[in-house]
Amino acid sequence: MAGSETPELSNFSSVFSALSGGITIEVILLIAIIAIIGFLLYAYIYFSSSKWILKWYGAQKIQKSEKPLLYSILDDLASKAEVQPPVIYSFESRIPSMFTVGHTGKSSIAISTSMLEMFGELELEALMAHEIGHITNKDVGKNTFTAFLAGTIMSFPNLAMWCSMLSGFGQPEDPAPRFFRYVATSIAVPPAALLIHLTNPARREIEADEVAVKLTKNPQVLAKTLEFLENYIPLQPVPARFNPGHFHLFSTHTQQMRGYLSIFISMFDTHPETGYRVTRILSHSTYSKDGYISNKRSRVPGFFDVKNWRLALGISFVSYMAFLFLVIVGVTFAIKDFNFLVNGGIAAAYTGAVVLLLGATAKVSRRKSYLKNPTSSLTRKRIFLNSVQVFKHLIKRG
Repeated sequence: MAGSETPELSNFSSVFSALSGGITIEVILLIAIIAIIGFLLYAYIYFSSSKWILKWYGAQKIQKSEKPLLYSILDDLASKAEVQPPVIYSFESRIPSMFTVGHTGKSSIAISTSMLEMFGELELEALMAHEIGHITNKDVGKNTFTAFLAGTIMSFPNLAMWCSMLSGFGQPEDPAPRFFRYVATSIAVPPAALLIHLTNPARREIEADEVAVKLTKNPQVLAKTLEFLENYIPLQPVPARFNPGHFHLFSTHTQQMRGYLSIFISMFDTHPETGYRVTRILSHSTYSKDGYISNKRSRVPGFFDVKNWRLALGISFVSYMAFLFLVIVGVTFAIKDFNFLVNGGIAAAYTGAVVLLLGATAKVSRRKSYLKNPTSSLTRKRIFLNSVQVFKHLIKRG
């Protein structure tokens, strides 16, 4: 009969009615609004992050009339690589540095004033060819997006310091503001470092080197320039403007940081060892995605230090636990009673999340090899599944 229903259809209708009855139109609208806001936020960060990073370094656009030879070299490299030529910016810094930011179809190369003064045509061509390699390999959008997020996270310590000062805890050099900044740094470093390392920055540097060699046909100049930067940069003072969350943008190690950041800087050692890069460049070898990237300790003194690396993770753990104490105190005051089940559940969930975060950070920041693309997802699964064991055996591993 036309009006009859099969038992299966009747059961399905009842289940659908129960589900639709549990999900109101308000819930659906709320989910839709959250999804739209999330998409708009992602789009804003993706298309605007390069602008904010350039502003962070005070970069100014260089007109073609100011540096015609520089633009001529860059246009020639972009033409060979069949990509859109990037716009050139410069920023004040005594550290010779270069990085590329942007998104699909639009990019900008920022060059420090000291690099423009220090290097000649051949050296600048080799370094710009490396940056063109990032554009060719479609690294720039991912690098810029990651740098914006990690850099924003690493900006919170200064915000904590200013908040403490505005609350009446003294001046920047007083103990209390510096203490708050240090604690905030120890909390901010693990998520920022984890975010950067999960994008495989070492592999992208090797691949950009390969493109640079193909474009310039002059591997000796690139190798010599990288070696010079590796040995020259540690001798220079570190401007406060350099954000550790941006270090993966630069073509070489930016600088070992002194002061309150020195203990944590090993977490941001994202580049392959320069000697290994030079060997590959000079041998004209092609990077094989089937192999591991050798990444020994940096030759920059103190940039990666096992003791500081362990100490940084330990300080971060203590800081996270101190924050947990504040959370439990706040919950106790809010409910006007110490509820063991509530506070115990919060402590267990929070501690588990912290151990997972620090274990994953330890895994990716200490392990200096990245697998090929098809197995990268498996590698990341192992990182998170084994993070608790990694954190427990951190001291033994070294």
